[in-house]
Amino acid sequence: MGLVTNVIGWGLFGVGVRAFSNGIQQRPFLAKPGTHVLTAVFFSGVGTFLYFGNERMEELIERRKKILLANRNRRKESEINQ
Repeated sequence: MGLVTNVIGWGLFGVGVRAFSNGIQQRPFLAKPGTHVLTAVFFSGVGTFLYFGNERMEELIERRKKILLANRNRRKESEINQ
């Protein structure tokens, strides 16, 4: 999933959370629209953080996988030579 999709999705989730909280408090869903904007911006930031965190973790996993495969191949070669 791309960065833009992630940010928009989390932003919409934030607006939904705010509308749901207004519903629980028995207020109109769109009461104080500025809070909806702030919530959308906050959750978009969360989405951005999670996107780049996921990218970083995938890089670390790939690097670790290469190291483990190299160690495995080296071990197999040493077992064959003995």
